[in-house]
Amino acid sequence: MRSFRTTHLFLPLLLALLALVPLSACGGSDSTGPGGERNAPSSITVLADSSLKDAFTKLGNQFESENPGSTVDFTYGSSSSLAQRAVTGDPGDVLATNDKQAMDSAQKVQLGQLATFATKGPAVYQIVSLVQSKNTALSQEFINLVTGPSGQQVLSEAGFAAP
Repeated sequence: MRSFRTTHLFLPLLLALLALVPLSACGGSDSTGPGGERNAPSSITVLADSSLKDAFTKLGNQFESENPGSTVDFTYGSSSSLAQRAVTGDPGDVLATNDKQAMDSAQKVQLGQLATFATKGPAVYQIVSLVQSKNTALSQEFINLVTGPSGQQVLSEAGFAAP
């Protein structure tokens, strides 16, 4: 009789504890990922045409100061080579080029709408998030900075014209 009572008392307790185990996995950090998912990196990589280096370095510093804990890494090169790298799946969250043909060649890896953000001579500069982005929300924030008033001011100071 005693073993029946012990089992009878422990069974509900055991079931209650087992029900709580899956809930313990619900905690975690506040970091977000693609489209707001958890565990996204706090950094993004921008593939940018070399002619943007001075302006984008300033914008990267501004972005990091406005988004504490976030970092922006840049890979500079020719628009066509960067577009090709994006198409082959090289890590990158944002692509910024001054060559419409290069941007068109990377169309299949573009996420969202292209934004034209500057001109310089005959060159038209465009920027877009990439499908391989590990943090689309952070990527979009950088694009918003580039296309917004403070980004346009930095670009103007670097010799670029508004689109």
